[in-house]
Amino acid sequence: MDITTIKNFFLLNIKPYLNFSSLWSKAKEAVKLPYAKTYIAAAFVLLVIFFIFTFPYDMLLRNKLKTLEKTILKSIYVSEINYSLLDIIEMNNIYAILNSGSEITIRNADIDISILRLLIGKDIKGTVQFTGFKYDSGSSQVTLNLNGDIFLDYKSLSDIPQGGNLNIIIDNALLKLGEFTLPDSMGGLPLTLPLVKISSIKMDADISKGKVNIKNFRIFGKDLNGTITGFITLQKNLINSPVDLKIIVNADSPVLEGYKDFLSKLTNNQNQVVVQLRGSLMMPRFETSQTETGAPDRSEHPIDKIIPVR
Repeated sequence: MDITTIKNFFLLNIKPYLNFSSLWSKAKEAVKLPYAKTYIAAAFVLLVIFFIFTFPYDMLLRNKLKTLEKTILKSIYVSEINYSLLDIIEMNNIYAILNSGSEITIRNADIDISILRLLIGKDIKGTVQFTGFKYDSGSSQVTLNLNGDIFLDYKSLSDIPQGGNLNIIIDNALLKLGEFTLPDSMGGLPLTLPLVKISSIKMDADISKGKVNIKNFRIFGKDLNGTITGFITLQKNLINSPVDLKIIVNADSPVLEGYKDFLSKLTNNQNQVVVQLRGSLMMPRFETSQTETGAPDRSEHPIDKIIPVR
């Protein structure tokens, strides 16, 4: 069949049905039929509903995540995204590389937030649960499970949050720090801590004027007990964010057992080691601080009884 035959067939059989004037007249006649307008409206509504529920939102979520590459991330990969329009977003096997070269992996992340709110709005509000979170910078490693309530008010995900609240509980944390240097007042000696097991951490913080203000950060565990207060001044490149934190740790925490002589100058009359952490998240430094109370004692705390995230 040559092109001329196809053209003639089209002109003879199909072109009459594409006549706009003919189609418009037939449409006006159809609208006059009983319930025609109702059927047309119902069809339109069903089409919109079909579009909403079948649209590939996971592609939009991946694009949202990609915007983070303009701030704290060099790259991010998520193997699987499952979602419900009204509540849970589940992401499996998350792998991210920070601008510093450090790596973050999360086995499973559940975010109880409306996907429509996340895609349409500019804030993140809901509950989160991370299982199998791991941070690895080469010299330092952290693994934990996390759950809590978050609210982050963004103008854009490519910028730092303008405000918000964080109420977080961390369970079954393992902490291995790289070598760090003691303050000059203690001789400036390098210090390496053994692997630290922490039962639970409870953190309450708010975000205001570009700062994360840590109101309550309590550490409970057999290896280490203490509190942290202060603030972090957020930068687009998160690892460069300046920190000003006061750390109060019980001097009889087993993790400090081999360093009591070095830490004696920083131990107050409540048997607590008090230090100031300044610098940046990338390059923190310890400084001596005025002694004061605040660390929880080593007796078991109710938070230790919280069922760990599995």
